[in-house]
Amino acid sequence: MMKMYFSVQATKQFFFGLLLAASTVNAYADPALWNLVWASHDQAKSLSYSGLLITESGKHSQTSKLLHQASEQGEFEVLERLDGQPAKWIRHNDQIQCVIPDRKLILTERRHTSVAFPRVFAASDGANSLGRLYDIAELPGKRVAGRSVRVLKLSPKDELRYEYRLYLDRESKLLMRSEVYSPKGEVLENVGFKEISFEPTLLENPALLKAGPGWISSSTEVRVLGQDELSYDLPDLAFGFRKADTVCRIKGKEEQIHQTVYSDGLSTLSVFVQKHQAGQSMPQVPMSHGAVMSMSATQGKHMVTVLGEVPEKTLELFLKSVRWKSQ
Repeated sequence: MMKMYFSVQATKQFFFGLLLAASTVNAYADPALWNLVWASHDQAKSLSYSGLLITESGKHSQTSKLLHQASEQGEFEVLERLDGQPAKWIRHNDQIQCVIPDRKLILTERRHTSVAFPRVFAASDGANSLGRLYDIAELPGKRVAGRSVRVLKLSPKDELRYEYRLYLDRESKLLMRSEVYSPKGEVLENVGFKEISFEPTLLENPALLKAGPGWISSSTEVRVLGQDELSYDLPDLAFGFRKADTVCRIKGKEEQIHQTVYSDGLSTLSVFVQKHQAGQSMPQVPMSHGAVMSMSATQGKHMVTVLGEVPEKTLELFLKSVRWKSQ
């Protein structure tokens, strides 16, 4: 599954929280702070900018180069990985390509959800209810990439999601850095600009790539499924997470994977359902990589996997939420 960017969240240890509470600028659920978060999300789409991104997830660190270009035709974005195997992700609105030069391979897919730093919200429709799920407060300002930022803390009101800490540029309101902490106060993931320019060199004719001689182009067929096509039911709204479409990813005649995406507006998770293949084995215990956790279980003739930037308890609840009509 192509994932272009990295998501964002943050929490604090209990004792650190007590100390910081004394210095919190605004401890109330000020609507102006939520408006600031909305403005930051909109700016990420409407501004043109470029810079270097540093992403740290668990013990893994990666440097990338990002160009975002906004025009009347929408958004065009290029993210190039600078560490490890060369790779580049190109996005034009909801079309995304993954380009792997060493293999002369171009993978193309249409995205049904948008989770991409520096955008804040994973689902704009779910973002309207964030005040019921998170408390928001402003912390003392800092500097990121040489620019003054405001720092917002989004604390969950339950144990089913993480906290976010968002660093918003004072001048442009763009998200400059985001962090996610575990309930124990451990940094699970952070991503942010090391350098940024709001006057980037723009591409004259931005477009997705076409495969040249010797290159292979492949597209994953993604089809939206109707409820009557499913042998199971999933709730439309569960634990503050709202369901988007269920899609079928077709990798071959005998290999079809159903994916249902849920979001509370900030956190996202996916429920994957596929036929259990002979000899297929998936870990039955939680697996984690930074803020992303996954858990699988065999249910009758199917393998169900829940993956997302949520705590283990949330994965367990969603695994139990699958109701089978038939197997």
